[in-house]
Amino acid sequence: MQHTLLRVFPLVLSLLILGGGALFAQTGSVSGTVFDSDGSTTLPGASVYLKNNPSVGAATDIDGAYLLNKVPVGTQVITVSYTGYANYDLTVEVKADANTEANATLSSAVYSGETVIVTAQALGQAKAINQQLNSDAIANFVSADKIKELPDVNAAEAISRLPGVAINRSGGEGSTVVVRGLDPKFTAISINGVRLPSTSGTDRSVNLSLISPELLSGIELFKSPTADMDGDAIGGSINLNIIKAPKERKASIKVLGGYNDITGTAQDYKATASLSQRVLKGKLGITATANVERFNRSGERINQSWGDDLVDNLDPVNNVFAQRGNNLRFREIEEIRKRQNGSLGLDFELGSKTDVTVLGIFSRTSRDRFEQEETYDPNNNRLQFTGDLQESSIDLFSGSVSTRHKLNGFNVEWGAAYSKVTGETPNRYQLLFRNEVQPAFDPGIRDRRDFPEEFYDFAQPNPEGSYLQQATSSVSGNSEGIASAFVNVEIPLQLGENVRATIKTGGKVTSIEKDRNFQERFGRLYYLIENTVFEQCLDTNAPAIAVDPTGNFYYGMSNFERDESLEFTRENGQTISQFSNLDPERIRQFQDRCGENLTQSSRFGSDNNYGLTENVYATFLQVKLKVGDKFTAIPGFRYEYSDNNYRGTRAILSGAFGEGGSVTPEERDVNYGIPLPHLHLKYKPAAWLDFRASYSTTLARPDYNYIVPATEVNLNGDITISRGNPNLDPSVSTNYDFFVTAFNGKWGLLSGGVFYKDIKDAFYPIFLEITSPEDAERFDVQDINNIDGALLTTYDNSPASSVQGFEVELQSNLNFLPEPFNGFVANLNYTRLNSETTINSRAITNSFDPILFIPIREVRTDQREVSLVGQARDIFNASLGYDWKRSLSLRVSASYQGDKISGYSQGFTKDRSNRGFWRFDAAVKKKFKNGVNLFLNLNNISDQRDINFFTSLDRETLETRDFVTSVTRYGPTATFGVEYKFQ
Repeated sequence: MQHTLLRVFPLVLSLLILGGGALFAQTGSVSGTVFDSDGSTTLPGASVYLKNNPSVGAATDIDGAYLLNKVPVGTQVITVSYTGYANYDLTVEVKADANTEANATLSSAVYSGETVIVTAQALGQAKAINQQLNSDAIANFVSADKIKELPDVNAAEAISRLPGVAINRSGGEGSTVVVRGLDPKFTAISINGVRLPSTSGTDRSVNLSLISPELLSGIELFKSPTADMDGDAIGGSINLNIIKAPKERKASIKVLGGYNDITGTAQDYKATASLSQRVLKGKLGITATANVERFNRSGERINQSWGDDLVDNLDPVNNVFAQRGNNLRFREIEEIRKRQNGSLGLDFELGSKTDVTVLGIFSRTSRDRFEQEETYDPNNNRLQFTGDLQESSIDLFSGSVSTRHKLNGFNVEWGAAYSKVTGETPNRYQLLFRNEVQPAFDPGIRDRRDFPEEFYDFAQPNPEGSYLQQATSSVSGNSEGIASAFVNVEIPLQLGENVRATIKTGGKVTSIEKDRNFQERFGRLYYLIENTVFEQCLDTNAPAIAVDPTGNFYYGMSNFERDESLEFTRENGQTISQFSNLDPERIRQFQDRCGENLTQSSRFGSDNNYGLTENVYATFLQVKLKVGDKFTAIPGFRYEYSDNNYRGTRAILSGAFGEGGSVTPEERDVNYGIPLPHLHLKYKPAAWLDFRASYSTTLARPDYNYIVPATEVNLNGDITISRGNPNLDPSVSTNYDFFVTAFNGKWGLLSGGVFYKDIKDAFYPIFLEITSPEDAERFDVQDINNIDGALLTTYDNSPASSVQGFEVELQSNLNFLPEPFNGFVANLNYTRLNSETTINSRAITNSFDPILFIPIREVRTDQREVSLVGQARDIFNASLGYDWKRSLSLRVSASYQGDKISGYSQGFTKDRSNRGFWRFDAAVKKKFKNGVNLFLNLNNISDQRDINFFTSLDRETLETRDFVTSVTRYGPTATFGVEYKFQ
């Protein structure tokens, strides 16, 4: 099938080109750029069409440029329309088989005799509205003005304000986005159409915190992709745009400082410089940006671990036990993130028919992180203290070249790109200390085991009696590179006076190379056993050295502590002093002296080492049929063929460090092809109203760690197996969308719609017990001895899943009113979601045969319906902005995300979830006439916290309730800075 398509594609392409060139004569083309009244700001999404035949029309692209093909020769009047601006007519003389350039500069609209003042935030809103109105797909947009006028912290934060988008945060800042309730790995992320590699070592998600908003000139979110877009986009496709250099030179610098409330420090900073200019008589455009920043992402976390109380079975049928606290952990997080971004873009105009664009982007994020944790563990009558040093970085490089040819009768675009992400943790070093004083808790704790938040109050610590028990060192990393090349051809056809068609076809080849590695070493100290791990590097005269009866010594925790105490805020608001305050510098010094003494390597975790190659060959055919200015139909078909090679290891291990057993390489080839039909319809019965419907087919390839043939078998005690599943099928989703959009030049845009996704073969982790040879053979573990009863963790396809919901959005401003009421700008959107998928769960019932006097163990596996991971039922975003005479801009924003599942349990209860939350932010910007701007950003004003929990039965009421497992707080932050725009 693949080779047949590759042979047919050039033939179809040749016939279309020859046919297109033969069908037409006595026509030409018109191209140009649409500008704001200042003559330098371009307007994307403007409608450009022949006044006497609106079917000959186009919308301006992200650069404000348009191209009209097959325009009849002679004198023609072209109309340009744009929200908030007066329509503009320009007269051009069209010549046969030639291109005529015609630019337009628009002026503000007039309502009730008053000229509308298009303020900064209103202009950003107007650009987004125009792009949405003129898009053929169901999509949302963030304009360049909206990004840069009052910028968010990063690209993820800006995208999260769009309808149907939720956000995941790391260190308090946005990292990944969830579109329409689908996990971040289901959304394709690109820059100028170039696909970005995954930043994760396990799945296909992209961390958008790498991208500073200062690099961007617009964001496009396509929720129903067309056939000419990559097919692996069940959640949607996000394109981050960087525009060409405008005709007027623009340059700016920005410097800011920041304050972090949780640490009470004001040491954050950010500096940005940008330049765009055209040289060589406007033939060469240059855009360059550079950004450097440092932010404190410290936080506090409380973890509560729960376990089954095996003497209190609340639901014998499903084997649901009452819950009691296992341990309580206080974790203090100290983290500094530094980021450097840079981009360089060149665009060449080679005559009037060819232009070439070259773009390079580099981003580096480094994280210097120290976590210290106190564990209160009444189960083992133990107090533990951990210090964890982490140094990591993520590098992104993306380079691309693309060329567009405007030829007689057709247009050709081709290009190539290479992008690579490298994530490294070259140093992670942990020290574990244990309180050897017994008892560790007051006896009264026995009556409060259902309340782990109280364990601290019963602890009887003796920091002077806490000694080093284990040191761990690990190195890990992953890299992913994507190389691609494409060619697209567009052929416009005039099928009648008011009927036009554009045939678009093309092909793309993509190659992905990914590898991941992990290594870990240990050093342990044992009571009453000779300890030689650190003898060569320790100063035995140091204080707090304990000596056991055999004469072996232990290094005391007091050697690693700061002088001052560490305060921690509990959930009830009480401030307490932790029993330890470990010093990262002292731990680092210990590592420098003793790091080489960790001679015991662990082979457990070897399933984290893998490599893969994925080659995807894609071709498509799409027709855009336009009848007048009211009806547009875009049928299309795409085919993607995948030729993949996955490489892992098969590890069968025993011993504390996996020193026994074997590790052998394992490899698997996987090939498949998937057809992806599409149909998109748009009907515009009136200038202020349009209806859109779409049918599309998209796919998702399995997570990397789900599909690689990596197996780890732990023979210690009860056998446990973790295994990737190379037999996983890709998920295929059939998507249905219907949306209505109403627009009024005075009041703004109101849109709403419904959507439904029917997903086949969604992939998810499963936990099962091997009870038959058929189970062992299905998951390729039949060669392991004594496997009956082994617990297997692997991955499987769900037979059917679905996502459905509706979205409502309002974008409005009051700029037609007299001052001071004309400065208000409002954006509101709400999304309601529901999803279902089928997973396997199991319940184990233990009983005793009173006749045979033997234990009976029954394992029951059954299916249950659950929501998809990452899907919040409710998403709400609101922002209210105000501009005063184009000199002062203010914005207050609020967002809400409901509860969402973060992971499935093995049983019928205890699925893990994230608690819903509200978050509030504010921004202020003051402009001065000399090009100086001052701005203030207040983030997380409400001190929003990340709360995780699971649900199970309450011991007293037998009703389902939440059991909180973690609460993380990052606190409010503020930035204040100055920007200078060169005149």
